Amino acid sequence: MIRPDISNLCANARQIVEGIERESLDVYLFLKEQFNSGPIFQNYLFQFVYRSFYRLDNAGLTPEFKTEYFKLMEECRSSNCLDLTTIAKHLYEIQNRKKQKTLQFFFITKLANTINDDYPLYDSEVAKIFSFNAPYTYKPMEERLTAYLDFYDNLKNYYHELLNGNVCAPIFASFQETYPNDILSRIPRLKLLDFFFWSAGKKILKDKAI
Repeated sequence: MIRPDISNLCANARQIVEGIERESLDVYLFLKEQFNSGPIFQNYLFQFVYRSFYRLDNAGLTPEFKTEYFKLMEECRSSNCLDLTTIAKHLYEIQNRKKQKTLQFFFITKLANTINDDYPLYDSEVAKIFSFNAPYTYKPMEERLTAYLDFYDNLKNYYHELLNGNVCAPIFASFQETYPNDILSRIPRLKLLDFFFWSAGKKILKDKAI
């Protein structure tokens, strides 16, 4: 994994943090509170908001996939160490609307993050900030999954490394300057980093300003 220039990101921290819409923080907190309050398999409000927020409905996936996805989320809620490999392989067997088997690693990390904030999100914005190229779809599923998991493990380790040092002070200061404390006090610091790198990657994809 290629690490970004964290000093440059910190220098642009206020701009990056302001790129995170307040609505994203509110929806994240709503989903976490709904998930923590009880079973979600038949919580259709939770599922509707979740599908909209994470664009699950835009990925050409079948109702069968979505049903199994939320079922797995509920079944894994008590797990301290999520088995992303097993989840990925299980969902891979459910064909999409084009009758294709697809590796939905984006959505697997979103499932994991809903259960446990120690699992960051992975998507194209995050991949961009770390110069990670998703494995080509023509490669065997096992090979692609290994590539994703290797990157993801490095990503988690990097976030924890940042939290154990002082380099992130400008990032958290920018959050404090931008959003009210009653919101920030309910969001773990690792999740704030998650939001930060997602916003930084999104900004690079948009205008290459950083």
